[in-house]
Amino acid sequence: MLYTLPDGRKIDLARVESISKIKEYGQTGQIIEEQFIGFAIHLKNNETIEIKDKYHYSDWAEVKIRLSKLRDDIIAKWEKVQKK
Repeated sequence: MLYTLPDGRKIDLARVESISKIKEYGQTGQIIEEQFIGFAIHLKNNETIEIKDKYHYSDWAEVKIRLSKLRDDIIAKWEKVQKK
């Protein structure tokens, strides 16, 4: 089953080995108040797909909620694929 990420990338959920927790990735390098937060999807061929979102310190919660919903959706669909 293919899953399409918000940025258009497609992931074959049958190839997913694990999905990390949401974590900080650090500054964007441009503006000190901008940071990256995200999670990684590890595939069975040792490939890693990082899903990151940029946020300003004042809207951290909104971005974390959006990423949590995306991660939960991916995990739910991945678990269905594993049960087949």
